[in-house]
Amino acid sequence: MPQAAFNDVIKRSFDDLSKRLNGSASGPLHKMREAALKSFIEQGVPTTRHEEWKYANVLPFIGLEYSRVSEIAKSVTEKDIDEALGELVSVLESGWRVTIVNGQFRGDLSYLPAAVTGVSVDVLSDKLIANDEVVRAAYGSVAKSDAHPFVAMNTALACDGVVIRVAKGSEMKRPLHIAIISDARQVNVLTTPRILIVAEEGSEIDIVETHSTIGDQQALDVSVSEIAVGSNAHVRFHKVADDQDDSRHIGYTAATVARDGRFTSHCINIAGNFIRNDLVINLADVGSQAYLYGASVLGGVQFADSHTVVDHAVNNCHSEELYKGIYDGSSIGVFNGKIFVRPQAQKTTAYQSNHSVLLSDKAQVNAKPQLEIWADDVKCSHGATLGQLNDEAIFYLRSRGIDADKARALMTYAFVAEVLEHIDHEGLREFCEKRVASKLGTEPLSL
Repeated sequence: MPQAAFNDVIKRSFDDLSKRLNGSASGPLHKMREAALKSFIEQGVPTTRHEEWKYANVLPFIGLEYSRVSEIAKSVTEKDIDEALGELVSVLESGWRVTIVNGQFRGDLSYLPAAVTGVSVDVLSDKLIANDEVVRAAYGSVAKSDAHPFVAMNTALACDGVVIRVAKGSEMKRPLHIAIISDARQVNVLTTPRILIVAEEGSEIDIVETHSTIGDQQALDVSVSEIAVGSNAHVRFHKVADDQDDSRHIGYTAATVARDGRFTSHCINIAGNFIRNDLVINLADVGSQAYLYGASVLGGVQFADSHTVVDHAVNNCHSEELYKGIYDGSSIGVFNGKIFVRPQAQKTTAYQSNHSVLLSDKAQVNAKPQLEIWADDVKCSHGATLGQLNDEAIFYLRSRGIDADKARALMTYAFVAEVLEHIDHEGLREFCEKRVASKLGTEPLSL
């Protein structure tokens, strides 16, 4: 059974990690790892019988033999990184970069000038947990192991986690690029990058998280990002999935937003064989806000599953969510969006929209918008639409001398561009527009 084989891989990886820790094996971090391993075993590898994984079948690839040899990460060079990132290197060259290879932080391949004030990058350690109350309170509590089996697995195996702190009142003028690299040139690899971002009161930062694979062997990237948004702080979080055609990524991003704080997310799926993104936002204090934007442009046999949760835990909070998808070939898209409005969350405003276009008879979309309200003084809406291209609009474009293929490409690009235009960073927005337009067979348009 693939589940049993995968459990064996996780247990062996945990044992190998424990042996390398020496004296740290008795520290608080490893105690958390032990509890997380137990939680993973209890939850089990999800199958399509689990409601939350009904359309996301992980069994075809979790039964593979994966390695977590730490020496592999040390062989990656700057040239390898540049080749893996491609055009993103120039797109984000004005920013700073945190590089994580096979789950391990590579300071020698990262760029964060020592003179920069207001932001710090540290490796998660027992010492940091012991001495930093904020880190101790956030790690493992924003993204909880019992909420998701792969969060538990990540927590059990995370070794060199990265902690990014943005100091009180600091406004970062440049984006911080978190480049997550899987080196699969020698063997199949299982990577478990762990990221904790703490944006203190009144701070502001742009985060760009990308995932790239090097090599022809199989890579399974299971990533977890925890984000604590302080009062009056603003975190703009961008996640771009533009990897190799056979890459497999399971990601979990969780954010808690304090009083009058703001969290903005952009999740763009362009390339990859299997993509599962969970995004869980807790609006934890009065005046907190969340804005979620997502776009998937798939073809061939690509699969992308977007699971979102926005939890309005208190009164006077606001959220907006817009996800769109274009599906061609035999691709499959999934959207499951949940909004919770708790009994004490009066004066809530929450809006959710999901829209999909099928370009092929073989493409599939499964959409499940959900809205659960226990308060009575709220303004909320949710909905989903699914359809094909408008024949009349295509006929109109063809009557202006545009051939049928070009007309369809223009229509689909304009459909998804509504999501892309919300990306504030000009270079990243143009990169995404160019990649999406190229996949659809057209050129970016100024809308």
